[in-house]
Amino acid sequence: MEKSYRRHDISDRVWNLLEPLLPGRAGSWGGIAQDNLQCINAIFFGFCALALPGETCRRITAIGKIHTDAFVAGGIRGFGNLFLKNWSMIDASHIKAHLHASGAKGGNQDMDRTKGGLNTKLHLAVDAHGLPVRALITAGTTADCTQAAPLIKGLDAQYLLADRGYDSNDIVNQVESQDAISVIAPRKNNKNQRPFDKDLYKLRHRVENTFLHMKR
Repeated sequence: MEKSYRRHDISDRVWNLLEPLLPGRAGSWGGIAQDNLQCINAIFFGFCALALPGETCRRITAIGKIHTDAFVAGGIRGFGNLFLKNWSMIDASHIKAHLHASGAKGGNQDMDRTKGGLNTKLHLAVDAHGLPVRALITAGTTADCTQAAPLIKGLDAQYLLADRGYDSNDIVNQVESQDAISVIAPRKNNKNQRPFDKDLYKLRHRVENTFLHMKR
């Protein structure tokens, strides 16, 4: 890398830490990328500009492994947080099971029957940009709130955004025990109408967008 680079480009020091962790390099699994450095710099340019075109979003999703392997396991979490808003969002979505998905020996795995037929459910935690950081699969009738604890355990986030389905004292207490702030809308019939940041809550649509892209 040249010593002179654009303000959003990563430094040589960080690239030396990041490069050995990326897919697409010589000697790793899969094909060889044309230019991993150019791709990473393009991603951070998008982060800095706060506007990601569709093709960049799709490419980021395809290499979402970078976030878990490079920024967490790679020991440069502090660098990653310079570019990523420190929020986590959780939600769940039904995934209708294909008619050929049932009938396996030993019984059906993580699916049960609802009014619409066999269903399973995907529970997802994403970062501020909608990139998945943790996923769980359960039967379709499993309540969203029952999977919150394993979804958020150990997540390093300053805020947790979730809808009314996660309105419970246990979840709020766990969020606080992880030194985070809960942004969870209280159920309308909850006598304790806990205050929450309504402006930040509006950004929760990003986890719903992630489900939309995945299902497409």
